[in-house]
Amino acid sequence: MDVLGMWPATQALPEQMETALDAVSHLCDVPSASHIEHVVVLGMGGSGIAGDVAVATAAPYMAVPVVVVKGYELPSFVGAQSLAVAVSFSGNTEETLEVLSGALDHGARAVTISSGGELAQLAAERGLCHIGIDGSIPQPRAALGALTVSVLGVLERVGFFPGASAWIGHAIDRLRERRERIADDGLDLSVAEELEGTIPIVLGSGAVGQVAALRWKNQINENAKALAIASVLPEAGHNELTAFEANPALLAEHISLVFLRHDGEHPQIARRVDFMQRVIGPRVRSSIEVRGSGTGELATFFDLAFVGDLASLRLAERRGTDPGPIPVLAALKAHLAGREG
Repeated sequence: MDVLGMWPATQALPEQMETALDAVSHLCDVPSASHIEHVVVLGMGGSGIAGDVAVATAAPYMAVPVVVVKGYELPSFVGAQSLAVAVSFSGNTEETLEVLSGALDHGARAVTISSGGELAQLAAERGLCHIGIDGSIPQPRAALGALTVSVLGVLERVGFFPGASAWIGHAIDRLRERRERIADDGLDLSVAEELEGTIPIVLGSGAVGQVAALRWKNQINENAKALAIASVLPEAGHNELTAFEANPALLAEHISLVFLRHDGEHPQIARRVDFMQRVIGPRVRSSIEVRGSGTGELATFFDLAFVGDLASLRLAERRGTDPGPIPVLAALKAHLAGREG
């Protein structure tokens, strides 16, 4: 039950990224880095997370800060010294269109990324560099590779993130390795079996782990149509850890823990995870670890994300749920536009 083809689209992630990498090598003229003091990535949902990935993997090496704007409100610092990168797979995301219009009104330079829609039209009208995304990808969340590669490609071409193409290449290689391994070890299925019937709390550490946990949560939400919670260490060890003292029946029946591990985590994170596995693990229905690896933060993120993507599809399969359509979100958009009924 996969009417939109989410399975083949997800499994083809490395090829999707390879195609996008080739496309950004022929990118239109981008703004000059001269006089740009910061970058703002504008986007929502499955498109906006490409900005989160850029913050986790590129921002630590950049001479200017990168922030992600998810919503209608434009930060007051956006102006003539800003580079706005607007990301919307459909090109019709109202929050992104509104905040981009505000950024342009304040004199920001801009690049747009979409499969078409109003965003592409706005770019043509305003003479902006526009990067086209393959519109045959069935859903924005299935276009994470293309969207992320496009954002990183912009940062590389502007001159803020030299070497981005090489890091993308390492991520593609790692994804191919993971795809072959999962075909043999069935990790996606075993994870889905552990999570089925529970509300997973997915914990990552550091910037890479945090955005990977968010990706897991979002994919379980949208593909499996199930609740999930994302959290980050070490912050979770300062507050929500105490919540596991309460509601023992709820924990034992309905809560699972997923620890996303990677080689870049701080040594003290391992001690925190060990403590939580020993003290909290027996109280919940299931507690598992998934380890990501690769050459560089980008490869590590995509390694973790790919396992979560496939596991969420397996979870949808086990729940008898079609992972593609999201009718409630379509209904929300109709409501916001005043078209329902």
